[in-house]
Amino acid sequence: MRNNKGLGRFETIIVILLLLVIFAFLFKVVLDGVSGKDFNAMRTDAANFGKAVNTNADFFHNSGKVSLGEAIGENTIKKIKSPVGKGYCDESESQAVLEEGKYLVTLRCGDYVIEKEALPTMDKAPVYQVGEWKEEKIEGAEEATIYNCEKDGKEVYPEYYHELYFVYKINKDNGTNYYSATDVEKTCKVLKKTVYRDKELVEK
Repeated sequence: MRNNKGLGRFETIIVILLLLVIFAFLFKVVLDGVSGKDFNAMRTDAANFGKAVNTNADFFHNSGKVSLGEAIGENTIKKIKSPVGKGYCDESESQAVLEEGKYLVTLRCGDYVIEKEALPTMDKAPVYQVGEWKEEKIEGAEEATIYNCEKDGKEVYPEYYHELYFVYKINKDNGTNYYSATDVEKTCKVLKKTVYRDKELVEK
């Protein structure tokens, strides 16, 4: 049986299903825009960060390990406005590390992170939602070590940083040439904390 436009029942069902798929896709795009969580834009930002490090490797103190903060400080990339919330992406936790000839990029923006993803597969990078780093141990949580420097009985920086950015800050502020947090002991007493956070996969 055909309707007055010449479409059979089967063709009509197909058209309706196609329209539903299109509306569902558009609804997701609009919803992502309203919620301020554009994960594809975050993947693009992570890729651009990795490319900037790769292209300008000679500008960095240690071209194999570069924090976003150093890349910004050396004017190889601008601050990255978070595509998944307010503010800018984290300069301390975000980094590009060279492993087996390719850069693996970590980008933390607000409550979301892409971790150790290679540039060729960045468009399919998993995105995780994370909590704030806390000193209280959480069962099954991710852990990290963050650093500060003590001089004259006072902490030098207002917050603790991940190692790559911490070493970069020390070198920049003191004209030193260190490669690790252990080396920094020559300049000041290194303070460190082990911190924990929850992490949940939200898009892959």
